[in-house]
Amino acid sequence: MKIGLISCGGPNNRQTPEVPVVLAVSTNASIGTSTRVMRLAWFVALLCYAVLLTTFHYASTTVWWIASPALMADFIAAAPFQGRVLLPLIVHAIMRVTPWFDVDLLFAAAEVAAWMLLVVVARNTLRVFRIETSDIVSGILALTITVPVALHLIVPDLEVHSVLGIDGGVLELGKWQTVPFFRYVYDLPAAVFTLALVLCLARFVQAPETGRLMAYLGLFALATVNRETTMFMLPAFVAACWGVLERRTLATALAAQVIIFVVIQAAIKWFVPGLPNPYASIPGTNYEIHLTDNLWLFTNPLYLLTYLARFGAGLYLPILLLHRYLDPVLKRTLLWFGIPFLLSTVLFGRLVEHRVVIEIVPLLWLGAVQAISAWSADQARQSQARERLP
Repeated sequence: MKIGLISCGGPNNRQTPEVPVVLAVSTNASIGTSTRVMRLAWFVALLCYAVLLTTFHYASTTVWWIASPALMADFIAAAPFQGRVLLPLIVHAIMRVTPWFDVDLLFAAAEVAAWMLLVVVARNTLRVFRIETSDIVSGILALTITVPVALHLIVPDLEVHSVLGIDGGVLELGKWQTVPFFRYVYDLPAAVFTLALVLCLARFVQAPETGRLMAYLGLFALATVNRETTMFMLPAFVAACWGVLERRTLATALAAQVIIFVVIQAAIKWFVPGLPNPYASIPGTNYEIHLTDNLWLFTNPLYLLTYLARFGAGLYLPILLLHRYLDPVLKRTLLWFGIPFLLSTVLFGRLVEHRVVIEIVPLLWLGAVQAISAWSADQARQSQARERLP
């Protein structure tokens, strides 16, 4: 690209300023092209990575027969699984328009998109929680969120038969085996929605504007259609906004969320009730209780050790050690969302299916990254202060 200049003098004046302007414009154009190429390369790499994760997920897990993707898309799966209806609604709508697509292919494509969205949301949370890095480093750091999430969605469970054994008077290694667990269409989107809700909540606390509250409420509604575990964001919202909003405003915002949750859940049960769950153990409901089985799991020391090592990829350790460096919104969310949520999974979920705690996993990743970043910055400040001392 070349920019022409109007000359006010002789021939020498015409030639002097033109070269640097042309070089500057050419440099800007090359920088813009380089940026577009980098973004395209990032998108392609992220897409390939998401396809790989989805392939591993489908290869290493199976589906629960009363809540298979085909039944979910036809709205005839068992409750409460059928009540998590966001992705089935989307897939059903696509199949009505393009019936030549297989239902499993559509759900797999949706999972690819969910993996990509997880990384994109993670990258945005790094900015909101002021984890300052370069674009390349922040992209790589955002990719690491897939490690703890994949540990809970893809890696099979470990069944321990014996830790050690004796054969002919010789001490030998015990026996254990991996056991695949089930795959549900709403698991990964639940992780994405939880992280996105915390992102919107942090933005709202930083600047309590009506537009940001509406964005949070809209996302809360969409996440509730995906899974009812959004109810655990209610105490987290109150805790995060306490002291930031006036009590009347806080009560109004909380009431809006309660109304949204009740209306959506009632509408789902009315329009898409689902078949009765033959394994339900709570009278009058379709929910199961697994408290005894879950507690029995941890009587085996080896299983307990491997479960704690897998849980959140161990990211709860830097959170516990560096908790005083946690962002206040994140700390309150981890406490008021995480503890009630985990208690519910111990009571209602099968902990051998590590996916049941998937909502808390992205928050553990974010908490660990944020706490380590704040601790590192504090250590750097202290080091600089010591260097200034005479």
